[in-house]
Amino acid sequence: MKTNVKEFEKTHLFFVTSTVLKWIKLFNKKEFAQIVIDSLKYITEEDWINIYAFVLMPNHIHLILKFSANHTADQVFRDFHKFTSQQILKIMRKNHLALMNQFIVNKKDRKHQIWQREPKFKNVYSAEFLIQKAEYIHNNPIQSKWQLVERVEDYLYSSAAYYLKGKPFTLFKLTDLRELF
Repeated sequence: MKTNVKEFEKTHLFFVTSTVLKWIKLFNKKEFAQIVIDSLKYITEEDWINIYAFVLMPNHIHLILKFSANHTADQVFRDFHKFTSQQILKIMRKNHLALMNQFIVNKKDRKHQIWQREPKFKNVYSAEFLIQKAEYIHNNPIQSKWQLVERVEDYLYSSAAYYLKGKPFTLFKLTDLRELF
């Protein structure tokens, strides 16, 4: 991982973006989105990370998270990307061969690739930056280029309704970022 994550990862929050290869809109299919949600559920319940805010968009995911003491950024995203890729490709082989062909890379170590390499990490260095990134995450689905919903709290794959409307968050274990203040 070509980031400066290592020096901060045990004590800091991060704003992370992980993107689907070639920005292909993959997660507009519920079966693929569910794989990501289930994986996030596993890694939060197993205490690999704490997630404070999230949105799963059609071709990328944004998270505000903190790594647990016994897991590194490299480990978490290597395993998350590997597992979700394997599960997505398994479904594609059965039901979406044309879509699967868009992910052919023919590299030495793999024939297909779902995620772009190197997720983007930004150290959350202040309360202002944390709030700015949480608002960015939650407003993503209503941006003009997406227009996925009219109101941010109506988007299923987001923590917005939890924060804005006090609705229970049931997709996976979410850590309330308001507890940081």
